Amino acid sequence: MHRTPKQGECVVVARNSVGHSFTVGERLVVNQVDANDDTLRGTPLGTTTMSPSWLPWRDAEPVRFGWEYARERLPAETVTMLEACEGVEHLALNSLVKAAIVDSLPDWKNRLLRVLAAGDCETKDAEAAAR
Repeated sequence: MHRTPKQGECVVVARNSVGHSFTVGERLVVNQVDANDDTLRGTPLGTTTMSPSWLPWRDAEPVRFGWEYARERLPAETVTMLEACEGVEHLALNSLVKAAIVDSLPDWKNRLLRVLAAGDCETKDAEAAAR
């Protein structure tokens, strides 16, 4: 790792340059960073106990979570649902999917006009969210 790791960051053991007790490929959530000797301690993924051993930064790499990583590990149905969205934060259906859903609704234009004519849509949204 070519930078100081951050507490809470997920790293993977990429090499064993000093004979430490970690397994190459093991993932850790960083708990402590010692800038004096460039080492870190972490909790192995899937456990709740911090490892007693220190790992040199040079033997760790940050774990990169991207779309390809997620696609390889998520169920096919979940991947299909996510592919219908734009972005990854505050998921929203992409415009083509939204248009197809709206077009598939019977008499959607009349329904929309009735809701708009009834008045305060924000109040109705707040009431629906409270239910």
